[in-house]
Amino acid sequence: MLAIERHREIVAVLSKEGSVRVAELARRFEVTEETIRRDFGKLENEGKIVRSHGGAIITEQDDSLRPFAWREVANETEKAAIVQEAIKRIEPDDSILLDASTTAWHLAKRLEDMPLTIITNSLQIPIALANRKNIAVHILGGRLGKKSLSFTGPASETQLQQYHVDKLFISCEGADLQRGISDRSENQAHLRRIMLSCADKKYLLLDHTKFSVRSLSHICSITEFDEIITDDKTDEAILNQLHEMGIKTTVVSL
Repeated sequence: MLAIERHREIVAVLSKEGSVRVAELARRFEVTEETIRRDFGKLENEGKIVRSHGGAIITEQDDSLRPFAWREVANETEKAAIVQEAIKRIEPDDSILLDASTTAWHLAKRLEDMPLTIITNSLQIPIALANRKNIAVHILGGRLGKKSLSFTGPASETQLQQYHVDKLFISCEGADLQRGISDRSENQAHLRRIMLSCADKKYLLLDHTKFSVRSLSHICSITEFDEIITDDKTDEAILNQLHEMGIKTTVVSL
């Protein structure tokens, strides 16, 4: 089978099954696992799939908000490294605001069980923290987004305005050095703007794929943040611009 034919078959399998393992496809096509990984790399570069540990899932075919299950494995290695660095900014007794991004979810999963107060509009983050006896979790209510697994709307916004926290950790759909950060969801963007007004320290967690991307709804200028944490795949020219803008930027090695 030619590589291009195998690529079509891989996409067809993923379209039908949603996800698939490397080992399974290697057996099916009678090739090595390394060949399948190269296939995955090409298909991911074309935007057709997203790789996860040991496998891949199909991408969404429209421009609507991607489901949480899709986003949680996208750039998983980069997100894990970024949040490990971000956790170093967290101290016992901190009050922390987390958005509904999968990056924030990765952070929550890795938190030690120490005295903290976490406030979030995410449905998944409280589940990740359910076994942490010393972490108090407050969920912002509102309308549940079935794809984002998060709460937004007037009820969320009203509750959020009652809080003041030590630290905010958020991510976004896109970050452009001139236009600022943005998200495809207007409701999520509006809630993040309120989050920014509630925190003393503001941290932006972005993997390299988020830079030079402009999404539908503007959130704020990139200069609003005390620190940006990103990975070492971020373009050097972007890192230099951030330095020239006086924005503290920490780059983590993968």
